[in-house]
Amino acid sequence: MAQYELLIHARRAVVDGRLQQAAVTVDGGVISSVRTGSRARDVGLAGDHTMDLGDDVVLMPGLVDPHVSTDDVAVGTRSAAQGGITSVIDYGSDGAPAATTPEGVDAWRDAVTGESTVDVGLWGAAVPDNLGRLGDLLDRGVFGISAVARGKGVEGAPTLDLPELLTTAEEVLGRGALFAVDAGVDVLPDLLDVVRRTSGRLHVRSVADAEELPLLRAAREEGLAVTASTSPHLLALVSELTYGGPAVATLDPPLRDAANRELLWGALRDGTIDAIASARLGLSVVWTEARRRGFDLADVARWMATSTAAIVGLSDRGEIREGLRADVVAVADDEAFVVLPGSRDLGRSDSVYEQRALAGVVRWTMRTGGTIDPRAMPFGTVLTRATE
Repeated sequence: MAQYELLIHARRAVVDGRLQQAAVTVDGGVISSVRTGSRARDVGLAGDHTMDLGDDVVLMPGLVDPHVSTDDVAVGTRSAAQGGITSVIDYGSDGAPAATTPEGVDAWRDAVTGESTVDVGLWGAAVPDNLGRLGDLLDRGVFGISAVARGKGVEGAPTLDLPELLTTAEEVLGRGALFAVDAGVDVLPDLLDVVRRTSGRLHVRSVADAEELPLLRAAREEGLAVTASTSPHLLALVSELTYGGPAVATLDPPLRDAANRELLWGALRDGTIDAIASARLGLSVVWTEARRRGFDLADVARWMATSTAAIVGLSDRGEIREGLRADVVAVADDEAFVVLPGSRDLGRSDSVYEQRALAGVVRWTMRTGGTIDPRAMPFGTVLTRATE
């Protein structure tokens, strides 16, 4: 009889892009085997610790959130774990110090080390004052360079005008690095021209307007290395119904109408939008809306774990597959809860759901084979992109 450190029996698990019965074994924090179908019932399996999930729970890969602010890393990453997130990548521009200089990157890492409940990495931030020196940030192991186009982002955030944005794209893509940008339909054609010239990788964050979708579809058909993500609130809330109090006015991007929302869902369905950046309640918000449109949790896992991990280059996570990290989450998909007001763990984009009923309760989140206890000492790793 084969003996493993941990054996998880799941009647429903997201494996190979679909829901199926699975037996997942874990050794040394890594998934050592995955058996599905009739092989999942192998009586020769045994574990030092065994978890038998009921019919009401789906086993999913841990979510990877590529666009978050960890200004208060202890609160933010504890909250992330409660929402099924096991890895986050910080914007790099919201906190102090900002990741705009090599010294800022080093100071950020010092500040978050020993404070993070989940694994946390960093984007380097492009601002008007550091253009031409972004390679210094990439050499420090940030996951890529992020920027916000003029007219995008929250009030007070550093932004780049079109010439600055194109200069940044040339510098970053020319080095073969990932450039992530909040940019609308007015600047996308110029950015795509830079992608053509450099054969670089562009990630378009926070896609909000349907007018962007034809440009993204054409880029895919052309074979350009372009990915895109959107935000949960754009998939759930609409401008015609303004619930959520004052927090609605602070949402980034602002809400669009119901017709625009459905076009975003269509873009997720056909693959024009690859991913969803989550926030703590993101899984439940997205699942509440996705199930109404005929999707299942395998789709949600693809948008919020597999694709997001691939975009930022975290090849060791994002799926339930042999050889990957044992980062998984158990979700009661038919269970609902009401978002209680006043929770300290609710960020700006989450507080708009106060008093709303959402489907999908995270029963537990596991990182490298160990269940995360938000009350325990933080043990997340500070992630660094491999540099040559």
